[in-house]
Amino acid sequence: MEDRLTLSYFYGKEADQYSFYKIPKLLFTDEHFKNVSVEAKVLYGLMLDRMSLSVKNQWLDGEGRAYIYYSLEDIMDALGCSNKKAITIMKELDAEAGIGLIEKKRQGQGKPTMIYVKQFVIRDVQECKNYTSEEKLTIPEVKKIHTNKNNINNTELSNTESNLILSENDRMGSEVEAYTELIKENLEWDLFREYYPYEQELLDGIFDLILETVLCKSESIVIASNRYPTAVVKSKFLKLNSSHIEYVIDCFKANTTKVHNIKKYLLATLFNAPTTMSGYYQAEVNHDFPQFAVKSN
Repeated sequence: MEDRLTLSYFYGKEADQYSFYKIPKLLFTDEHFKNVSVEAKVLYGLMLDRMSLSVKNQWLDGEGRAYIYYSLEDIMDALGCSNKKAITIMKELDAEAGIGLIEKKRQGQGKPTMIYVKQFVIRDVQECKNYTSEEKLTIPEVKKIHTNKNNINNTELSNTESNLILSENDRMGSEVEAYTELIKENLEWDLFREYYPYEQELLDGIFDLILETVLCKSESIVIASNRYPTAVVKSKFLKLNSSHIEYVIDCFKANTTKVHNIKKYLLATLFNAPTTMSGYYQAEVNHDFPQFAVKSN
């Protein structure tokens, strides 16, 4: 081929210098999404990436749900397809005509359509109470329910009721498993643990806190005395990477004041990590190497 490129290899961690779109692995492995086209899965990944702009601009509706704007022109440009193809791909994801990964809300009067990017994991039907950062978060346990006609207060569960309980617990287990896999992938968890062999207990606590937070079904979460919509908190926690966790560990070790509530402290530090990390390390450089300090005008 005349247009074939001559490209170099990646060495070491060179790939970390680039930004990537992330498409959930579950879309390719879960039976529920087997009939969704590759183009639609890619578009869903692009829309997930756009959610970061929603968090930044506080695009939340009256119920605290995050939404995005993504026009047909955006799709055509991103995927290099025609208008007709863009409409077809969008329909695959739509709640009315397709799988239900997005939900559109037309505003009328020439305003752009709001798009809710819905979560790709199978949600359980139970709702947890509103909680603050001081309250204990509990990971739902996945248990098989064994029925016995001779006990349970002499109450017999029908096959339909038993299957319903099992089904709900299966969905709960699928959600925990899906988020566990996603978070480990985002944090490069197995490799990261090798770098901190003496901090395993702290790392386990951080991972559990991240998982518990994204699993919570409450409408809002209190972090450092401020209440945030749960959708915003989940979005930020699902964007955490290994660099953010390293920063959290550094902050924890560098802290010289007594931490009365470690969970509250870690929750706030994780939430603020993407915003405060660069400033923290710049301050470290300014202190240790004042000749390299960034001077403000």
